[in-house]
Amino acid sequence: MGEYYNYIKALHLIFVVTWFAGLFYIPRLFIYHIEATDKPSPDKEILSDQLKLMTKRLWYIITWPSA
Repeated sequence: MGEYYNYIKALHLIFVVTWFAGLFYIPRLFIYHIEATDKPSPDKEILSDQLKLMTKRLWYIITWPSA
């Protein structure tokens, strides 16, 4: 177990950093989403779809697995 301690510690550090990065970035995406609702019609749909995709990927691919 002693020889794996540094690897486990490094993985734990990576997971904590990615989890906090996701937690700090997701409110920013929500703010962008609210700001996108004030845009005119073609930009609004394009930005809304893109931000939904970014939020989904951030939460389900980065933040949730690292927690």
